[in-house]
Amino acid sequence: MQSLVCLGALLAFSSLSIALSSQTDIVIVSNNDLNPSNLNREGALLLKTPLTCAEAAQTCGELQETLLSAPTSTGFTSANLTSVLTSERHGVALDPGSSVWIAGSPGCSVFTLGASSPYDEVLQPADLSSRLPALCTNSAPLTRSNVTAYDTTRQISVSTPKAGILRGFRDKFTWRFLGIKYGESTAGEARFQPPTAVEVTADTVRSALAYGPLCAQPPDADNGHVVYSGEDCLSLNVYSPVATGGVSPDTAPKLPVMFFIHGGGLNTGDSGPFPYNMTTDGYVGNSVSNIYDGTNLVSYGGVVLVTINYRLTAFGWFNASNAALKDALLALNWVQDNIEAFGGDPTKVLIFGESAGGTMTRYLLGTNPKYTEGLFSAAVLESDFGTSNPFYSPELALNTSLSVAKYLGCASNASTSLSEADATCVQDTSAADVALASYNLGISWDITVDGDYVLDDIASSIRDGVYARVPTIWATNQCEYCYFLPTTLAADSPPSSYAEELPLYFNETQIQKILNQTTLYPYDTAPSEDGISGAVLTLGQLITDWYVHCPDTYLASLETNTTNPGNAYKILFAVGLGSPLTPNPATCPGQVCHADELYWVFATAETDNLYQPLTPQQVATTQEVIKRWTSLAWTGNPNYEGAVVEWAPYTGNNEFVLNATETIQPYHVAQCDFITNELGLVYGDGNY
Repeated sequence: MQSLVCLGALLAFSSLSIALSSQTDIVIVSNNDLNPSNLNREGALLLKTPLTCAEAAQTCGELQETLLSAPTSTGFTSANLTSVLTSERHGVALDPGSSVWIAGSPGCSVFTLGASSPYDEVLQPADLSSRLPALCTNSAPLTRSNVTAYDTTRQISVSTPKAGILRGFRDKFTWRFLGIKYGESTAGEARFQPPTAVEVTADTVRSALAYGPLCAQPPDADNGHVVYSGEDCLSLNVYSPVATGGVSPDTAPKLPVMFFIHGGGLNTGDSGPFPYNMTTDGYVGNSVSNIYDGTNLVSYGGVVLVTINYRLTAFGWFNASNAALKDALLALNWVQDNIEAFGGDPTKVLIFGESAGGTMTRYLLGTNPKYTEGLFSAAVLESDFGTSNPFYSPELALNTSLSVAKYLGCASNASTSLSEADATCVQDTSAADVALASYNLGISWDITVDGDYVLDDIASSIRDGVYARVPTIWATNQCEYCYFLPTTLAADSPPSSYAEELPLYFNETQIQKILNQTTLYPYDTAPSEDGISGAVLTLGQLITDWYVHCPDTYLASLETNTTNPGNAYKILFAVGLGSPLTPNPATCPGQVCHADELYWVFATAETDNLYQPLTPQQVATTQEVIKRWTSLAWTGNPNYEGAVVEWAPYTGNNEFVLNATETIQPYHVAQCDFITNELGLVYGDGNY
């Protein structure tokens, strides 16, 4: 599927000229309310540089568009067009009373923002040679995932300070620049080494019309169950309403940047589309998902979205290299150097990720501040497994690498330490074999406390204040681990199964304490739901608390109560939409499982053509989540203007719970006290 997309993009790239006679920033403005049932959602192009009527018409034509028709009672109305043109959320912020060219006879009419009646805005201009911004149509279609090739014909070239001239394209709501290489190939002698930035001359024209290749990884549901061996994969994607082509006024608003890191257990995944045929709701037929597509998030939230690829499995962590962390840091530096060309504000960068992406976000928060200062201003961690992806000592990290070397025949089975020769042998082994070695060994790779990039585990770093003290949201789902329960555990298993499964996660002392705690975890009396027994649901909730919810509430509370007061927030998703990333485990129906919040965050259920039409409540939930996330990016606070519920920093018993309604409640406080005090939470092995 990805090769077909690339082919379509390359054909368009080779055949289409996109030079514009008038150099101007081009902003996609829209009235996108995230409601797929609303037929009046529209997108238009604003040419920001003042032009004459003739120049405006010519530039629209060069963009394969025409001047926008006068507002009517549908689509763009006078009110919503005025609203989007005066708002900063599209990178525009024209003054009320400003005028712009639209279609008229002869040639142009003037639309004046904020006139008193629906038709007063359209006036016959006295002088067609007056210079005004202009509005063009935008006939590009809305992004769809299940296609064999994207429509990339409506292109634009953007000059960047350090990434050359990037040639991207637009859909209905955003400009899209895909597959931009930010790092050189990591193959050969560069494997396991720090990444090297791509360097190009200012006049180098680069295609940004197709997603980059997947990084080397073993088979999994999120990559079509295929082994990938590519090591020239350090690429990123930019989605923005703004494509700069002229000189913007100094007063032009810059948009905050949301920098997303995909999940996949640090072993698999990608920032682009992937094939699937199942969701947590069951079989849906062969299709393609692109959960992280930015068109709805960007247009509704008023942000620039950057999504990245980074090295996975052994390629990102072997030999205590922390190479994947350094990939993310290199991509963040790319944002600092180039994002203003897309209307982004390099001083407002929110880092966020889901699952392993949430873990990577925690790793970035805990990185030595000398490497992260100025790179990001806020963070969201979605479903970060805080204790099962800890901070490791070099000794433990190298022991993990040694097991891979032994499996590949690069080290003797009698070896007790990884030698330079062992590491060199692994470096010379085929990428597919290295990826499969980690997969077959069931290795979980994690960050190493190396004394340079990483000084301590995250809990210790928070206590000491040696971390990125930025506004942070810690987000978890109600039954994350219901997705990960063993497939050998039947959904309707009896209460006896609860004790039988506990040795997978706990030692004997912990197990006895858990079995005695039937008030907090009533495995023997809990009712069944949706065909899942109470014992199985209790087990899923216990392990969710153990691995995800309680570690995250602990760290959020630790921030608030020590070195980052007023800046840490905690949310629980008690409502979700099943994701193609989590295909149909029998223990998830009716539950909010792992990754089930992603369709709220990206509003891509529509572009993936799932759950259509969304119910009014689902639309409202999508709007609410994006408002909260993007408000954190804009202001450092998730409380947007007009929010019904005031979301306070987390102090230990005031979790924001999102369901059909929003409440602040002491969710699972007693359970987390039990886990923290009786079972113990560990964020690193401590042998630094």
